[in-house]
Amino acid sequence: MTQSFESDDRRPTTDETLASSPAAASAPTPTPSTDSSAKPAPTHSSTTQPSTSETSRREVTGSLAGSTWVGLIIGALLLIVLIVFIVQNQQQATVTLFAWEFSLSAGLIYLIFAIFGALIMALVGGVRMLQLRRQVRQVSR
Repeated sequence: MTQSFESDDRRPTTDETLASSPAAASAPTPTPSTDSSAKPAPTHSSTTQPSTSETSRREVTGSLAGSTWVGLIIGALLLIVLIVFIVQNQQQATVTLFAWEFSLSAGLIYLIFAIFGALIMALVGGVRMLQLRRQVRQVSR
């Protein structure tokens, strides 16, 4: 998909601004045929760089650092929401789990169970990563 940035209301470039000034009308403009001091740039076919039109068409791909940054921002926002939730839910709640019974604020209980849920999720994800690593090692042998 190519985008065209040319339009009638675009700003003039520096060259266009200089060319439209009255002083520029009387000054001669050097051209390659009349300027004998200008040397052509050497061209090396083995080290040619892609043209600017080719580099502007490349798609920008995401990176691990960018994804990590987005994850950290989302995590920080969720932490703020969780802290607000805990502060607003200070009433006492009794939890009975198997033979244990304890009474804490409702917000703190939700926080503890959210941490347990995250630990279980991390454990399951870690086991899956180990399985995938083992499969990659077996395929590469």
